[in-house]
Amino acid sequence: MSARASKRLLAALDTDEAPPADLRPVEFGRLVAAGAGMIETVREVFAGTTLLDDESRVRAIVETRHEVEHAWNSAKASFIQIGRALNRLDGMMRTRIERQALKAGFERLFPLSESVANQFRAVAAAIDDGRLPEDACPASYSAAYQVALLEPHELEAAWTRGLVTPTTSRSALIAFRKQLASPNFAQVDVAALQAEARRIDARLERMAAERHTLEARRAEIKRLLSTETS
Repeated sequence: MSARASKRLLAALDTDEAPPADLRPVEFGRLVAAGAGMIETVREVFAGTTLLDDESRVRAIVETRHEVEHAWNSAKASFIQIGRALNRLDGMMRTRIERQALKAGFERLFPLSESVANQFRAVAAAIDDGRLPEDACPASYSAAYQVALLEPHELEAAWTRGLVTPTTSRSALIAFRKQLASPNFAQVDVAALQAEARRIDARLERMAAERHTLEARRAEIKRLLSTETS
């Protein structure tokens, strides 16, 4: 989209003018609802970048603001939804300068701090990557963030201890992570022990099958010997 077209979009958002023909009324309504102050903030945050020339990304910022603000105000437990929305927006930043601008101006664009937003992002990423089932995610975002920080072998240990549940507290997970960091715990390679246990199980199964075969052969030999001596 040309810079002129983008400027027309931003100018329209500053006023009560009718939306351009190529925008659906509902979408435009969301943008207008952002208000002139929000549009000016977007201009300032991304000044000097090419993002302002891209109508779709300008719209994405304003709509993400709307989505985040709605979720934040209506139910702060919707941190997964917020994290996903922010991760999508982050993926639309095409240059390092744009990413830096978004980070620097984050608290002017959204009604939460960058540090809290990072926790939401991490939890949403852990769920969407398949590392953390959404139905097992702790209900507290700060507790969920502690789970998202765990390495794969640490997460396996947390599952084993029953710490990956909706009711798990942040303090319990912090205590668990401290145990992980202790010298005594560090000497135990949880992943290696679990792999060894699986190998032992497989070997026992093979031995059981071999024993069954040998017992069957022994029974057959006894039968043959009894037939020969009768």
